[in-house]
Amino acid sequence: MAESAPHASLVLRSPHAPSPRQEYVMDQVFCRWFKTSWTWEGREEGAETRLELEGVTLGRWLDHPLVTTEVRPQDDLLVEWTAWQHGEVTLCVPCAMDAEADCWPFDPLAATFHALTCWDEQAGRVALDEHGRPRSFPEAWLSLKETVRGFGQVMSASQQPRWPWADIMWHAIAGQGLPAQPLVCDWTFDVDVAFKHKGRSRLKSWLLQVRDFGLGRWATVQERFKVNCGWIQDPYDTYDWLLEHHRGEQVTFHVLAATRNRPYDVGLDPAGTALPHLVEALARRPKVVVRWHPGWRALEDPNVAQAEQARLKAWPGMRCDEVRTHFLRGCPGELWRQWVGMGIAVDSSLGWAHDVGFRAGTSRDFMAFDVVDNKVIPLELQPMVAMDEAMRGKLGWSAPQAEQQLTDLLEIVATVGGAWRMCWHNTSVSDTEAWAGWKSTYVGIARKARSKSVG
Repeated sequence: MAESAPHASLVLRSPHAPSPRQEYVMDQVFCRWFKTSWTWEGREEGAETRLELEGVTLGRWLDHPLVTTEVRPQDDLLVEWTAWQHGEVTLCVPCAMDAEADCWPFDPLAATFHALTCWDEQAGRVALDEHGRPRSFPEAWLSLKETVRGFGQVMSASQQPRWPWADIMWHAIAGQGLPAQPLVCDWTFDVDVAFKHKGRSRLKSWLLQVRDFGLGRWATVQERFKVNCGWIQDPYDTYDWLLEHHRGEQVTFHVLAATRNRPYDVGLDPAGTALPHLVEALARRPKVVVRWHPGWRALEDPNVAQAEQARLKAWPGMRCDEVRTHFLRGCPGELWRQWVGMGIAVDSSLGWAHDVGFRAGTSRDFMAFDVVDNKVIPLELQPMVAMDEAMRGKLGWSAPQAEQQLTDLLEIVATVGGAWRMCWHNTSVSDTEAWAGWKSTYVGIARKARSKSVG
């Protein structure tokens, strides 16, 4: 059986036909990531699956039931973990199997499926915060005591979810024998509060002035007055700077346009004119994409999400079939099925809200898999490496600390030829108030990523 390309370079030999889950993983890894193809050939002898490249055996393993059956996350399937060393790479990987000495101690197809489906999250094996997001890494990772190594970096296995460990694993297995993949940079920003002072009605601005004057916020009163008079630029109006900084590169903005819902959805009123005008103005700029940023309540109530999407479809330039959720909310699996039902084609919400790193074990884009119906669904998932608020707030890093941590991650992502996608806000590059100093961090890490990318 052949898949995707007429000249397959990777061959898998197995005593049985591939399952839909195995086909899914091979399509994502070999075809989508490595830009090659695969062939599955049956054989009568042995019980293991063998992976070959140009006649050379790269590895052998026993198949794990996670990919050979239609088990669901809620079922009582035991997923054990093991340390695996391959060359200079040492990782802790799921889907361990008892095997002979010459077989790998785990199933790499099952381990990848486990990662891409966020299996532990769908199985409820992760503590959630008040917004329904993972409070930390899945419990299975936190209990690991081993040390992992990759490309000169060493850390505790409990912190391995910061790494694109599935990318590292497959790079160790087959990367040296396949064409090298360049680092891809994708510059994305969330717009939760479009402007600090602009965009409000005269009455609203006047009431805010009275309130701030009464509270003794003299600097804010003066700043708002100067912005509204056109004497200075609104501090959060960083759009021209961002587009100039990324001249010639594609930039994506995720714009929040939800009905006000304190303390979560506090952006401009979508019923006004300022927000739709901003969307239209941004979308007219070369290489700018404007996507829907579903509000906090949209992830609580599908009816709210549908109403929000319907309203935004009338806004020129808004892509309502591409999203990143506000607060990075949403449960993998359940949310993915909801998006497909609403015609959503791309979701770039897959990231840790309390840490940095790769929630699905990969930096690369991939198609979602529905573990309920056991099939690939038409939703592209675009992982992100870090959110600015997680670094400054949850992790408590200073701007220089954040740049160093991101630099270490960038080195790994560049080595495996992955994708570099961060979640910053128009406010966090304003260099004002709590974000003072963070603009230089963004400039520094963007410069380093750009230097390692081909475009």
